[in-house]
Parts: sequence; structure tokens; C-alpha cells
Amino acid sequence: MLRWVLLLTLLVNSLLFLWYAQQYRFADAIRQPDIRPAGQKLISELSESERPSLRPRECASFVKLETEYEAESLASFLDEALIEDVIQRQSPPMQVGLRVEMPLPADSASRITLLDELAKLGWLPESRDGALVFGQFSDELASETFAKEFPAELKSRLRFKPAYSQVPTYQVDFSYLQGFEIDQKILKLVAKRWPFAEIEKNHCEGVASGKLDQ
Repeated sequence: MLRWVLLLTLLVNSLLFLWYAQQYRFADAIRQPDIRPAGQKLISELSESERPSLRPRECASFVKLETEYEAESLASFLDEALIEDVIQRQSPPMQVGLRVEMPLPADSASRITLLDELAKLGWLPESRDGALVFGQFSDELASETFAKEFPAELKSRLRFKPAYSQVPTYQVDFSYLQGFEIDQKILKLVAKRWPFAEIEKNHCEGVASGKLDQ
């Protein structure tokens, strides 16, 4: 009887071993091979020159907004319209013309002589920051026309400097994919709700600046 028990135990162990061996070979058979074609690389394996380039973006701004509230409301509108990279900020000072001035001489005697000479010609300029200011003109042509009224010696001493608006303005910057202009419906809504806003294209990723058509 003991012999039969031993034989039966050996038989069961053999069957179990055979079953495990079959399972192991079957798992190997169904294991997926590496089917990646030769020469195919992951993006992390590509060099800078081999990597696909992303579509560049263009940047623009709605400018000449008179109040911060207008800028905030326009920025919210553009956000809701899914326009990207919307940022509101105060605009840089805007040039509004040219200021014509003449530097004051360093010594007091020369200053008095210059002021007397100008008074004889009918000029009583304002003294500001070490210079005599004659006024502000809308453009270069207007300032040059004014300068012709001076004798040659005095004219050579005139200086033309940019004049900037003292009233702050605001703008809203945004960006879009190159080749996908902003929707005309959005532009029309902006023109209706913010009639003084102007849209200008900015320097962005090497894109030349210019104005967009509304």
C-alpha cells in the first residue's frame, strides 16, 4: 500500500511540473516582441535639428485704452473667447510730438545775454531742467518750420526732443498661432464695446511688427 502511495505522489508531482513548464513556455510565446522599426527614435533621442518644430506664435495688443477698468474688462472678454496669453498692463509713455528747447549756458553772464537776445526777438521761453523750452509741436515738419524763425547762430543751438503724453493709457497683450488670425467676430465686438481701442502687432518670436486690419 505504501508503494502505491509513493508512486501516486511521484505521478502527481510529475504532472504538476509538466503543467508549470507548459505555462512558462506559453507565456514566452505570447510575449510581445519589440516591433519598433529600425531607425525609429523617441523624441528624447532626437537631436535639435531632427526634432519637429512647433508652429510659431504671433503677438498683438489692443492699445490706447483710457482706463485700467477698460483694460481689465477687455482682458476678461478675451479670456472668455479663449484667446491665449492675455496680459493687461499700463502702456509705455506715448510720444505725442517734439519739444523744442535750447540748453542754458553754464555761467550766469552768458545766460543773461542769451535771455536778452531772445527777448529782443520776442521770445520769453520757459526755463525747465537746465534748458529754455519754446514749446511742443505735433511733428518734425512743424518744429522745423518754427526753427526757421531764429537767426542761424541761435537756430544751431536748438534741440528737438520727444514729447510724451502725461496721461497714462493701458493695453491688453495676447498671442495666437501664426497663420490663424483673430476671429473677425471678436474684432467687431471689441470695436463696438471698446471703440477707442486699436490693435497692433508686436515683436514676438522674431515676427516683424505691423498693424492688423480690423
